Amino acid sequence: MILFLYGEDTYRSKQKLDAIKSKYIDASLGDTNLSVMDIADKKDTDFTDITRTVLALPFLAKNRLVIIKNLLNGKKQKLQEQVLGFLDKVPETTFLVFYEERMPDRRTTLFKRLNPSSAKATEGKTKVQEFRPLEGNELRRWIKTEIERQNAKIEPAAIEKLAEYVGNDLWKMSNEIDKLIAYSLSLMAKNDMRYAICTKHIELLVKPKIESNIFAMIDAIGNKDADKTVKELHKLLDSGENELYILTMIVYQFRNLLIIKDLMEDSKIQDTRYKIQTNYKSQFSNFQIAKQSGLNPYVAQKTTAQARNFTFERLKEIYQLLLEYDIKIKTGKIEPKTALDVLMMELI
Repeated sequence: MILFLYGEDTYRSKQKLDAIKSKYIDASLGDTNLSVMDIADKKDTDFTDITRTVLALPFLAKNRLVIIKNLLNGKKQKLQEQVLGFLDKVPETTFLVFYEERMPDRRTTLFKRLNPSSAKATEGKTKVQEFRPLEGNELRRWIKTEIERQNAKIEPAAIEKLAEYVGNDLWKMSNEIDKLIAYSLSLMAKNDMRYAICTKHIELLVKPKIESNIFAMIDAIGNKDADKTVKELHKLLDSGENELYILTMIVYQFRNLLIIKDLMEDSKIQDTRYKIQTNYKSQFSNFQIAKQSGLNPYVAQKTTAQARNFTFERLKEIYQLLLEYDIKIKTGKIEPKTALDVLMMELI
């Protein structure tokens, strides 16, 4: 059996690899029949080392587990070609796992051979699992499952807040979950009752991604809420974010608003032309906007909601204003922090 594990979500791919190792060690004689070869760490690894390890017979067991890491990430094209030609010779007694810690080069012949889109890969004993970043409901389900796995509870609104604050970086998410559970347990110890993680706990303990604050600030701008706009801006400044980076993120989000507003206006024209019913029209437009904008589905959903607070003409005016302030800051005509404060007032 040959298994190929890769993907941008290295947290879940490593979880899968660790689960395979743990299951195998429990069912065998410890790690006697386990071999791990990291091509990135052992740059002197050659084809002979790999074949000797893969062809070795198991000791007092039916199978051996051989893990080859990062073969497709390196520049060892000759070694990849040699391994490619050897795949059909992997014995039935060896469970061979190819594991990539970074996204492999999809153009290589070895990747195409291990990928399920290859006809040869689907024949016989090769399986593949790609770990893509979780989005939307998949991410929310993962958060809920992970917390419940540790015998803790979380309120539905808190799941939404945590996903918004952290995003789909599961390494960071896992650390934040551990911190929230520890806090929940400390409350339980003090009051002798089980506490569910709530939005207040997240706001207290979790530092939000800058994107979350940017969304909140642009919501306030769209609602013409000056106090909230300034409050959200100073949250970003107080967190230590660089002023130019904040401006860059504001520009990026208003650029997304322009793109999505344009798609929304275009979809209205098409819907009118084809007389699509109102309830279907909304679903059709949201699906088309996410697909055609090329944005992360969560970002597209949030931006679509925000776009309804602005006219297309107003968005163009704001985008031009952002450009003017960017030039003023970079030419030294205005101090960055002062520029952001004045800019926010002009945007409302």
